[in-house]
Amino acid sequence: MAVKAAQAEELKRIKDGLDVWDDIYRYAAAGDYAAIDPDDLDRFKWYGIYRQKPNEGHFMLRIKMPGGALTAFRLREIGQLARRYARNFGDVTTRQDIQLHWLRVQDLPDALSTIYQTLRMHQEFACGDTPRNVTACPLAGELADEIVDTRPFAQAITDMYRAGGKEFSNLPRKFKTSISGCRVHCHAPQINCLAFFGVERKRANGRERGFGVSVGGGLRDTPHFGQSLRVFLKPDLGLVIDVCRATAHIFRDQSHLREGRLRARLKFYVAQIGWEAFRVQLEHYLGYPLEHDQEIVAPAGASNDDHAGGGVLKNGLAFVGVPVPCGRLTGDQMIQLADLAERYCRDPERQINATIKQNLLLLNIPGADVPDVKKRLADIGLPSDAPPVRQRILSCTGTQFCNLAVVETKDRAKRILDYLEANVPMREPIFISVTGCPNSCAQYQIAEIGLQGTLYNYKGRKGVEHYHILLGGRLGSQPEFGRFVCRDGDRKIKVPAELVHLAIARVIKAYQAEKRPSERFPDWALRQEMDRLAELVTVSDSATDSFLHT
Repeated sequence: MAVKAAQAEELKRIKDGLDVWDDIYRYAAAGDYAAIDPDDLDRFKWYGIYRQKPNEGHFMLRIKMPGGALTAFRLREIGQLARRYARNFGDVTTRQDIQLHWLRVQDLPDALSTIYQTLRMHQEFACGDTPRNVTACPLAGELADEIVDTRPFAQAITDMYRAGGKEFSNLPRKFKTSISGCRVHCHAPQINCLAFFGVERKRANGRERGFGVSVGGGLRDTPHFGQSLRVFLKPDLGLVIDVCRATAHIFRDQSHLREGRLRARLKFYVAQIGWEAFRVQLEHYLGYPLEHDQEIVAPAGASNDDHAGGGVLKNGLAFVGVPVPCGRLTGDQMIQLADLAERYCRDPERQINATIKQNLLLLNIPGADVPDVKKRLADIGLPSDAPPVRQRILSCTGTQFCNLAVVETKDRAKRILDYLEANVPMREPIFISVTGCPNSCAQYQIAEIGLQGTLYNYKGRKGVEHYHILLGGRLGSQPEFGRFVCRDGDRKIKVPAELVHLAIARVIKAYQAEKRPSERFPDWALRQEMDRLAELVTVSDSATDSFLHT
């Protein structure tokens, strides 16, 4: 990886990623994909533009949405872009973005003009070695019981990074920031490079509310949970922005992280020096001390909830969750959702929000209108009252478009979902992740049931799609990464992709039959012997042979 790292650093040294803007328009005017300099193709990422597999003329465009916040007007325009250029569909991501596929280079100017001029949004740092989209609670400022109202924070942090420009455009690798003040910590703070989570402390004169801070979280094939800095931050926007800037600078300044791309993330640096040393360094960069509090160790009560179940907001209006099957929407559905939001959502600035579980929420709906909204959602194929598993089954892009994936995921996740909804009655919203490679874009290590795609040569057939299965991932005060289900100690079991729904169903049924009162799936899975889990997920050779013969 040293050669690849050197090439990546040289690419940025020769020309900053932000400097490719004019080139995008130059290449678009020529309309010749083959004529684009390969180095510039990599720099396109700084504006959220990726080469789309098989790299023969099309792009994916990631539309950056701080905190996942949308209006009816914006979602309608994105739906129109999907219709016009993206074969009428788009994907909600685990960082609250929307991704469109099938764009050609000559389509980019109009798409970018729509984003910048019509929508008043921006694309800087949608990808590349930069601060990525800032994720946040989709109901920030709307919940009666939230610890801190963080509604302005995600946008303000994003604006600070953008205004900094080249101050942040050449980091060793990606840098992920997240902030929330809700009590379920729906923003998954423990898997971000830098995260702020709500904290409530008892004091003699009442309760004090603010933020805890964790650093060094991240997944991929070497997952790390973020480490709390044991500090208490008052809910002051300037203070939060100071910490964001200083932490990004610390990451930027670690030249040794640039020596290998696989270990160029902040999580490795924090693991190397420890949270106490990092806190000392952060205070040095800030130029002032932070308030230390040894009691703030983890975001207590963190869960995999993303509020998609719906409920009542603090203003008395309702919100309705829109479970998006495996994160994929048609452009028509985006426009229909925008029409619903425009008709029923009373606050024109707070109508729609994406979640990190690839769902959407419709906000600020009069209670009397909720039944009508739900009926209309069902009519467009997005029933809000769908079985809970639909809220929490995630999938990455997979081999359909991604150059790194080794198995198909979107259709596979949909087949798993359809089978479970038809055959396994569930009240429990179990978090299932379908991921096409070890990179964990769909967060398989923290899923309660995680699938990691792999290829396997079976009885003379090469490259048969299989999945490794992980069970028991969870966040919170006792976080655990899911355990790979193994046989004979450490031999990971591989389940044929075409049969993996059967293995998942057996595991869920066993949990339902054996769980203790109020026992959640991760707790049940973590107390099982590995041989027991292996027995549940193993597919017989006869079943595999039958599938392969078919």
